[in-house]
Amino acid sequence: MKKHLLKYIALFAIGLYSSQVIACDCDCKGDCSFSSVSTGGFVAMVKVIEYSEFLEYEDDGKLKKMPLAMKVEVIKKYKGEDTRKVIQIWGDNGMLCRPYTDHFKIGNHYLIAPNKIWKDSENGKMDDYDFFSCETGFLDVNLKKKMVYGTYSKNINKISLDKIETILSK
Repeated sequence: MKKHLLKYIALFAIGLYSSQVIACDCDCKGDCSFSSVSTGGFVAMVKVIEYSEFLEYEDDGKLKKMPLAMKVEVIKKYKGEDTRKVIQIWGDNGMLCRPYTDHFKIGNHYLIAPNKIWKDSENGKMDDYDFFSCETGFLDVNLKKKMVYGTYSKNINKISLDKIETILSK
């Protein structure tokens, strides 16, 4: 009886281990807040205008689409050399350590410090952008309240838009 119980426990443990979904295991070394991530590269305030690439899948016999990328309008550029008015940002397909694109709502504004994609792949096109889930590469912007929300720094999760624009202008 004991031998059979150990056998079932071992099979159960192996089953759990082997069925785990590959997930992003973030282990941020140092400061991965927006204030740190936004020191180089492209930084801008953007408005999400559309989801632009999709992964099609079947769920309960119905064909569904999951957004993989979004087009954003650059409202104000703070840093970087990119001069385009509309850029594309790629999200997660379930295996990439990126935030899912549907986290970003069409019509909403965000302060972004994305990573540039350097070569074409099925997960992004050269000169487009993405975010790394282990860093704070974007913050929510409320234009009516002129406030920015999210991990701006280790101790600041809410900051005025005027203050952050002054910091970014330096």
